[in-house]
Amino acid sequence: MEANPVLFRDLTYIFLAAVLGGLLAWRLRLPRRSIRALLCIFAATPLVVVPIYFAVEPSPAFTDASDVFRILLFYGSCSLVYIVLYSAIESKSPSLAIVSYVASCGSAGCAEADFADRVVDDEGISTRIAAMKTSQMVVVSDGQCTLAPAGRRWAKLFEFASFIFRLPLGG
Repeated sequence: MEANPVLFRDLTYIFLAAVLGGLLAWRLRLPRRSIRALLCIFAATPLVVVPIYFAVEPSPAFTDASDVFRILLFYGSCSLVYIVLYSAIESKSPSLAIVSYVASCGSAGCAEADFADRVVDDEGISTRIAAMKTSQMVVVSDGQCTLAPAGRRWAKLFEFASFIFRLPLGG
């Protein structure tokens, strides 16, 4: 099966339209739930762009259902990769905080207790917890952090994935 360069070009335009739509949305107003907003933007963009594409280009680059399936699969994959990368950029991950701190200590290294205290006090953790509270994944009450229903659903998904891949819980 030969790659269709016109199909790839048009798919790239749809993906770039979604990215630009996200950038525009963030410039207008920062959403409370960024991941949900990105999912909505990437889901809605083809619904807006494809009818315009057919109006401008009456003979589309794809001819059969397999092309449509490949387009949807590739677009969905690229969209999810972008959304995962966005979440990594949005706030510093605990693993990145550990690596950065140990690297800043130089070749002498540091005591395990030092970087454990540093990571727990790191603003990335508090930022991540605040984002999870905003997304209604966790509830903090009387100094206790508990999972909200949305958080429980994610926890079950991760537990299922760890079971399927035979990994220990927590990574």
